[in-house]
Amino acid sequence: MPLIKDIKSNSEAVLILQAVLDNTVDGFILIDTAGLIQSFNKACETIFGYSANEVVGRNVSILMPDAYRTNHDDYLQHYLDTGEARIIGIGREVEGLRRNGEVFPLDLSVARVDVGGRTLFSGIVRDITLRKRAEERVAASRVELERFAFAASHDLKEPLRTIGVFSEVLLADYGDKLDADGREYLTYLTDAATRLKGLISDILQYSQLDAIDMNITVFDAREQVDLVLDYLADPIRQANADIRVWAMPTIKVNQIRFSRVMQNLIGNALKYRRPDRRPEIEITAKRKDKYWVIAVSDNGVGIDKVYHEQIFEMFRRLPSGGTETGSGIGLAVCKRIVETWGGEIWIDSEVGKGSKFSFSLPVSPKGAP
Repeated sequence: MPLIKDIKSNSEAVLILQAVLDNTVDGFILIDTAGLIQSFNKACETIFGYSANEVVGRNVSILMPDAYRTNHDDYLQHYLDTGEARIIGIGREVEGLRRNGEVFPLDLSVARVDVGGRTLFSGIVRDITLRKRAEERVAASRVELERFAFAASHDLKEPLRTIGVFSEVLLADYGDKLDADGREYLTYLTDAATRLKGLISDILQYSQLDAIDMNITVFDAREQVDLVLDYLADPIRQANADIRVWAMPTIKVNQIRFSRVMQNLIGNALKYRRPDRRPEIEITAKRKDKYWVIAVSDNGVGIDKVYHEQIFEMFRRLPSGGTETGSGIGLAVCKRIVETWGGEIWIDSEVGKGSKFSFSLPVSPKGAP
């Protein structure tokens, strides 16, 4: 039977397959068990700068910098002897060596091919130089943004602190000389300065969430939730909230960031409560495949479905008229943190009946050692 439908002979099929390989965007290399190159398509010629005639029959290590070249033959032999694969069957990012001596990044995936009792290895390569440069530019821009955010927050907080302090001094020392409107205006000024200072701190923290956090530890999520509840003791008492916490798992992430997520979600449940009923908040966790799903449910004002996506954006305050207002950053912070773990966050809510915020947390999160 011919290799391709409607092809009259195997030789014709081979020609077609070669034409396909020569016109693919990615490079294709075929080597034997000795590491000698058997096939080298047009894309490889463009990527590495060699013609096929120059490399076919030579060891594939010619396309590798010294750091890879030294171990290549040993690895190949080890695989043939033991079947233990560290590269074969697994895509990975490596470095290649062009004919002009330039070392460059590439994506490589290798597969074993057994044909007619003969073992070969096919490699698909893609030059990712442009992508890596773009990533480096993004990383550099992010660092500059963090530096700017830090400097800006410092420079803005100082005059705000001065405004707040002197507003309080004016109110304390000269309040009796002002009429009711004057005292009210000074109170507004003090409150506005305090809110703006908090907003600047939130923005600074948000800008720093992109950084890879290596401070990952194993801890009991219940203990951390209890600490958050202790921190929120005053608003819980003021709201006369009934809070129930069910069994929590042992997890492996950054404790501070986990606490920040729980503090924001529980805090929102307290803020956006209904004035005509006692707040009831339930915190649960369950295993779903390779994820933990942790949820914070309430019987508060609820959120219309039209806002379910928007509320996770920066400066999108929760609608529906809660008892307090926030900076509009809390849920955006939660989303960013959860995504750095490789999870997702979502809401189920109905106006007047309450909300349930859930986030998924990989049992083995991204970045975990």
